[in-house]
Amino acid sequence: MTASLFGTPSDAGGSGGGLMTVREYLEDWLELKEPTLSPTTAAWYRYVIRRHVLPELGHLSLNELKPQHIQRTYSRRLKATPDGKRQLSPSSVRCIHRVLHSALSQAVRLQLITRNPCDAVDPPRGSRRGPRYWKPEEAARFLEAIKGNRLFALFHLALGTGLRRGELLGLRWADVDLQRGYLTVNQVRVRAGAKTVSKEPKTFGSRRTIALSKQVCETLKRHAAAQQEEKRVMGEAYTDNGLVFAGIDGSPLNPDYIGSQYFQRLITLAGVPRINFHGLRHTHATLLAMGGVPLKTVSARLGHSSVRITGDIYSHVLDRMDKEAAEKFDAALEAALKANS
Repeated sequence: MTASLFGTPSDAGGSGGGLMTVREYLEDWLELKEPTLSPTTAAWYRYVIRRHVLPELGHLSLNELKPQHIQRTYSRRLKATPDGKRQLSPSSVRCIHRVLHSALSQAVRLQLITRNPCDAVDPPRGSRRGPRYWKPEEAARFLEAIKGNRLFALFHLALGTGLRRGELLGLRWADVDLQRGYLTVNQVRVRAGAKTVSKEPKTFGSRRTIALSKQVCETLKRHAAAQQEEKRVMGEAYTDNGLVFAGIDGSPLNPDYIGSQYFQRLITLAGVPRINFHGLRHTHATLLAMGGVPLKTVSARLGHSSVRITGDIYSHVLDRMDKEAAEKFDAALEAALKANS
C-alpha cells in the first residue's frame, strides 16, 4: 500500500506517518514544495535529498526515523575515505541538515510525526574564514594579463562593480547606460539542475542601479563594438538575446564553466593568487572599504539586504580601519601638541 502526504493511513499508535517511508514522504514534500521555490533552490533541494538523504534513510518508515539515524548519516558523510579525503565538507552537511529539518518540520505540522528528529541532532560546526580577495596590485596584474581576452570586459566589470556571477551573465544591454555611466540589475542567469535559466534577482536589494567608472565604461564600449563584429561575421547563425556577455553565436554562457575552468585558466595566465569567482566581488568591496568608501555605499553596490551583513562579511577590513582610526587620533593629538609648544 503506497502512502501519500495527505490521506495517509494511521498506524496503531495514532500517528499519520506509520505506513509512509521517509522516501515517500520526502518525494511528496519535494513535489509540493517546488512551486514555492526558485528554480535554483528547487534543483538544490532535489539534489540534496536524492543524493545524500534517500540512499541512507529512504528505506525507513517515517515513524522509525530517529536522531541517531540522522547523526550516523552525517558522520558517514564526513568520514575520511581511504585516500584521506572527506566525503563532504562540514558546510555541505549543514546544508543537508537545513533541508531535512525543513522537510521534517512540515511533517510535524501535518501531524505525521510528533516531533522533528533533527532537533536532537548536532550538525557539524564550521570555522568561519574571511573572504579571499586580491590586493590592488594583484587585481591590476590580472587585468593587464587578460586584456586581449574575448571576455576581458566581464572580469573588468566584475572587479569594478562587485556584481555576482549570475548578475553579470544575466546583464542585458537594455540595462546598461554607458552615456550616464550606470547599469541596473534586473535579471540573473543561474544553474537549475542540468539547465541554466534566467530569473529575477532573489531579493529587493539585489535589484539595484550601480554607477560605473570611466574605465569600465570604456571597456564596455569596446566590448559592444567587438560583439557587433561577431554578429556581422556570424550572420544568421547569431542568436541575439540582448546579453552583454554571450557566446560567439549569441548564446548564453554557462555559469559553472565561466566561474571555474575559464576563470582559473586566466588566473594561471596572470600568475596571481587563486581565488574563486566570488573573490572578485570580495576584491571590489574590500578595496572600496580600504579606500574609505562608507560601508552603506559598499553595501548598496553589493545588493546586500542590510549594512550589517556587509559589516559581518568584511569585518577584516573594518578592524584594520578601526586600528588606523585610533592611530590617526594619536597623530592628531601629537600634531596639536607640537603646534602649541
